[in-house]
Amino acid sequence: MELPPSVKNILLLDSEGKRIAVKYYSDDWSTNSAKEAFEKAVFTKTQKTNARTEVEITLFDGNVVVYKFVQDLHFFVTGSEDENEIILASVLQGFFDAVDLLLRGNVDKREALENLDLILLCLDEIVDGGIILETDASVIAEKVASHSVDAGAPLSEQTLTQALATAREHLKRSLLK
Repeated sequence: MELPPSVKNILLLDSEGKRIAVKYYSDDWSTNSAKEAFEKAVFTKTQKTNARTEVEITLFDGNVVVYKFVQDLHFFVTGSEDENEIILASVLQGFFDAVDLLLRGNVDKREALENLDLILLCLDEIVDGGIILETDASVIAEKVASHSVDAGAPLSEQTLTQALATAREHLKRSLLK
């Protein structure tokens, strides 16, 4: 039986290679220091390339890495070396396009940090446990936006009780689907 396409990690780094938002779905990097070392190494390998207009692909440390740079943000998606590059590129493009929609075209570090909750929700809508759920940017952005509207106030402005109630409501809705 053939396994579905999967992703090992999705990284959003700044122009210095520092974390903005990262999600790991593989045990290849078991410690935080191993994850940070991978991020630094992949950033260093790719920073001199011109990945500003289209998605670039490289083989790095036994993994396929697809990446794209926009303003002062670096987007990366990693898969195993036998993973289909086109599928990984569609995950990356879906992630970038959804972030672009959610940030209303202001894709830069400051906006990303101010809307980190939306970006993390975006990652959750794209991949779950390494399995690709969605790559259509408009569908991803719509789901993320509906989570934000449902929550009322941003999570950072909710009390603990409100946040727990919101989480319970989301869990209840997901179990009923």
